[in-house]
Amino acid sequence: MRNMIKRGNSYSVRFNVPEDRVQDVGRVFGAKNGRKTEIVRTLQTRDYREALKRRDVALAAIRATVDAKLVEEGLPPLSEDFTPEWWASPVKAVEAGHHYRQQIEQASDDYDPAEGLVPGTIAEGAPESEREHVRSVVTDLVLEASEKLPPAEGRRYFETVMGVVEGIATPLGPLADRWLDAQRRFRLTNGLISRHKRVLGVFGEYLLSVSGAGKGKPDAVFRTYPVQKVDKRSARRFREWLEEWKGANTVNSYLSSLRTFWTWLVDAGEAESNPWSGMSGGLKKQAKKEAIVNGRKRPFTEAELLALLKGEPTSRDPRMRMMIHEVFWMGLLTGARQNELCSLTVDRVIVPDRAGELWGIEVTEDEGKNDNAVRSIPLHPLIRPIIERRRAAAIATGEEDAPLFPECPPGGEDNKRGWTFSKHFLRYRKAVLGKAGRGTDFHSTRRCFSTFMEIALAHGATACTATVHDHLVGHHSERLAVNTYAAKQFEWPLYSDAILGMVDKGLPESVRAALNQKAHTRLNQKAHTETFKDR
Repeated sequence: MRNMIKRGNSYSVRFNVPEDRVQDVGRVFGAKNGRKTEIVRTLQTRDYREALKRRDVALAAIRATVDAKLVEEGLPPLSEDFTPEWWASPVKAVEAGHHYRQQIEQASDDYDPAEGLVPGTIAEGAPESEREHVRSVVTDLVLEASEKLPPAEGRRYFETVMGVVEGIATPLGPLADRWLDAQRRFRLTNGLISRHKRVLGVFGEYLLSVSGAGKGKPDAVFRTYPVQKVDKRSARRFREWLEEWKGANTVNSYLSSLRTFWTWLVDAGEAESNPWSGMSGGLKKQAKKEAIVNGRKRPFTEAELLALLKGEPTSRDPRMRMMIHEVFWMGLLTGARQNELCSLTVDRVIVPDRAGELWGIEVTEDEGKNDNAVRSIPLHPLIRPIIERRRAAAIATGEEDAPLFPECPPGGEDNKRGWTFSKHFLRYRKAVLGKAGRGTDFHSTRRCFSTFMEIALAHGATACTATVHDHLVGHHSERLAVNTYAAKQFEWPLYSDAILGMVDKGLPESVRAALNQKAHTRLNQKAHTETFKDR
C-alpha cells in the first residue's frame, strides 16, 4: 500500500516529505521538533479500490498545500521535476541508508496502533510498532526516490539504501569513520591512525583491482563495499596480493590494522566474525629471512661507535651539530629513545638532594611509548655536564618548563621533537658509515646499551641484572615473578650502580676513552648557553 495506511477501518494517504526539505516543511507547519517527514490525511473511505482512486488526488492536494505554505514563507516549493544527482551516488545512498537505519533504531516502542479507535474495532493492516511504522515510511521514501532515476540506477539506489537499512549489506565507509573516531578517543597516536587510514586505502585499491570496474576511485569502492562480503577467502587473497609488492613486515602490519578494525566491528555488532584472525601465520619467519638479506637490525660495532663519536655532522648550524652529538651520547649511556631525550624539559631533570648521588632524567607518561616506558634513568658523570649546561641555559630563558633541546622543534604526524632529530641523525649516520652501516639506526644505541649491560653483568657488575635492565630501558619483563610480584620501582642507588657498572665493565675501552675525551673538550658554558638564544 504505497503512500497509504489503514487506521482502524478507513484508509489514509501518506505524503512523504523529501529528505532535504524536512526542516523547511517542519518550519512552515510549526512542527515541535522543527522537522516534518510526512503528512497524513484521511481518504474518508473503507474501500481499498476507492482509496486507490482517491490517493493521487489527495497527494497532489497535499503537495499544493505544502508548496503554498513554503512560498508564503519565502522558501522554494517542492518540485516534481527536480531529480537530485546525489540520489544516484553510491556514497550518498550509503549515507541515506545509515540515516534511515538510525531513525528506525531510535523509534519508540510505546507506539499503540489502536490508540484513538472506537473500542472493539481492529486496526487491520496498521503497523504493530513504531519501528514498523518508521520502516514503512522509509521504504516508501526510498522507493519514491529510486523511481525518479533511470531504471538501472534506481534499482541500484534502492538495493544499496535498503541493504544498509536491513543490515544485509552494510558498507565499510561509515563503519571505518566510527572506528577511527573511537581510536582517537582512545588517544592513539596520529601516526598509528594515519597508518590505519593508509591500510584502508590500500584495501580499497585491492577491492577496485578485483572488481573489474577498471577506472575508479579506491576510496569510493572501499566506502560502499559491504562488510558482509569480506570473508576468509577475500582476506587471504588480499594478503597474497600484498605479498607481490610488499615485504613481510609491511604485510604483517597491514593485516594487523585490518584485524584490529574487524575486532571492533565484531564488538560493535556490525560483523559476525573476524576474517583476519590467524591471517598473519608464517610472516614473522619470512620477515627474519628478509632481514638476513636486507640487513638485520643490530647494535653499532665498536668501530662504528668511534666513527660516530669522532665524526662531524655536515649541518651549517653549529647548534645542530652539537645537538646531534649530545643526543647520540646520551642515548648510548641511558638506553632512552630519541624522542624521550629530545623532549626533555627543565622539570624532567632529577637533581639529587644529597651530594655524590647521580643526576637523572624522567620519562613521563606524555612522552613514553607505553606504560612501561614511564621511568627514571640515572646519568653517568660522562654525560651529566650536557644536562647541567642545557638545564641552566633553559632556566635562563625564563620560559616555564623550557625544553633542553630547543633545536628540535616538534614535527611529524604526532608533533614530536624526536621527528626533527631523526632526520638530522639519519643524514649524519649515512654520511659517516655509508653502506657499511646497514641495519643500524638511532635505536641501535638502545641495542648497544643492552649489550653493554649484559657484558658488564658477565664481568661482575652485579647491579646489571635483567630486571634492572628492563626497568632502565622501559621494557615489560617476561618473567612472571618479576612482572607480577616484584616491586615496579627499585631504589635509586641500585639503578645508579647499574649505570656506573655498565660503563666501567661493559663499554669497550676505546669507546669509554673517546667519550671521556669529548667530555673534557666540549665548548665552554658561554658557547653552550648561546644554543638557547634566538629560538
